[in-house]
Amino acid sequence: MREELLKGLTEAQIEKLKACKDNDEILMVAKEEGVELTDEQLEAVSGGCGFSDPTNCPKCNSTNFITADINMDGSRVKYYCNSCGCRFEADYDGVRIIG
Repeated sequence: MREELLKGLTEAQIEKLKACKDNDEILMVAKEEGVELTDEQLEAVSGGCGFSDPTNCPKCNSTNFITADINMDGSRVKYYCNSCGCRFEADYDGVRIIG
């Protein structure tokens, strides 16, 4: 989880949000707590409950990358950055550099 996105939330609020099983539950808890979450904060709390494609390379921040491989059920996608040569993947747990 990207903690910098959760500034302004109390530790108790963060723990409640982390315990949620899906984005709907996260939104319900946030509403109960009187907290409005941005899409980026929602993604940070959920750790990728709502899998989405990355918008930039995690190493050089370039948007010049291609899809290199998709696993059979589509739950993990590997990418190759044309700018820096970084290989990274995205799945329901987030985006990470793999080479």
